[in-house]
Amino acid sequence: MLTIQIDDKDPTLLGVYFPGNPIGNDLIRNVPGRRFSYSRKGWTVPNTRESVVQIGQLFGKEYCRFDEEVVRLYKPKVTAAEIEQATGTPDRNPAWPPLNKRIVGTHRLPFRYAPPMREYDRHPVVVAVSEALRVQNYSFKTFKNYKQAIIALIRYADRNAGSPKPIDNLTKAYYQQYLLFLINKKKLSSSTLNVHINGYKFYCEKVLQRDKEFYDIAYPRQPTKLPTVYSVAEVKAIFKATTSLKYRTLFQLVYATGLRLSEVAHLKLTDLDRSRKLITVRGGKGKKDRVVMLTDKLEVTINEYLVRYTPQTYVFEEAGRHEPVAVRTIQFVYSQSVQAAGIQKRGGIHTLRHSFATHLLESGTDIRYIQALLGHESILTTMRYTHVTADKISTIKSPLDDL
Repeated sequence: MLTIQIDDKDPTLLGVYFPGNPIGNDLIRNVPGRRFSYSRKGWTVPNTRESVVQIGQLFGKEYCRFDEEVVRLYKPKVTAAEIEQATGTPDRNPAWPPLNKRIVGTHRLPFRYAPPMREYDRHPVVVAVSEALRVQNYSFKTFKNYKQAIIALIRYADRNAGSPKPIDNLTKAYYQQYLLFLINKKKLSSSTLNVHINGYKFYCEKVLQRDKEFYDIAYPRQPTKLPTVYSVAEVKAIFKATTSLKYRTLFQLVYATGLRLSEVAHLKLTDLDRSRKLITVRGGKGKKDRVVMLTDKLEVTINEYLVRYTPQTYVFEEAGRHEPVAVRTIQFVYSQSVQAAGIQKRGGIHTLRHSFATHLLESGTDIRYIQALLGHESILTTMRYTHVTADKISTIKSPLDDL
């Protein structure tokens, strides 16, 4: 049986839940705007009448259980009998998939199908950490990283203690020994090691409610790296080498505003405020909104792009579908443009964001404004661009000149 309900996080979406099955996943792919959500462990589709009708036609109404909110939303004068029929019950609605569509035997599902329940997903510690992360509304990326870190610690404690060792009884010395294992045997980088430490600290502090002193572990020393920055001539070369108007507009938007890759990919048409000359970035890093400038030159470029491509929801959509363009596609096109421009500097599209901040700083823009435009929580993060401002460093006189 399928369950269709209004999504708890976003009322503009409908959550569609059914047992993981290739047949069902192939059917729901016919619904425009559908997307699988790993955090929800189900599919989401636009909350529209067309989506509701199409799901009923694809799967069969007898297999669908529509939530009462959905029924009343699209049929305000519904009767009690109609609600009872639409909402259904597990004993009355047949199970999905139908018997004639079930696949007998074991098989490996492709990547985009719902992931199977793994062994450690049922572990009490993993469940407790997962629930705490959801309650505190952490991002899915943090959720996945912390969960993987806790599972790795549990596996280490089970395999290296002779008998399973609960991780809530680990001493500081034992955990430091585990960190040495990750460094020496697993060859993990400092940033990855920090993820493991933060995951364990979250478990001790938020789940076990312990004091920080109990698990206060020194972080590994991080290498200090300067961001890669393009010159103005190199930025122009990248734009010139990008033959697609769509992606040239996207790259120019990133350089003109300093947006992150995920932010520009999910930018909606309604986020463009032409009257106030502003672009609203919604749900950026840390789930924070901010505004950036919409300059006249950028607006002309965007208008030319919109006339040719006519997107419906997002500024940059997949061809033939009203979905945000895939991040991997943007990265691939960008790498091709950089290669065509003959630029040897290493770095991805995020380098345009670094160049945006550095060029603003070199032009005399106050660093506080740059911090707000980039969405940095700390001014220290923004201050790293002061180390790569070419106009200041290049004017310093070297002692060699006095010899």
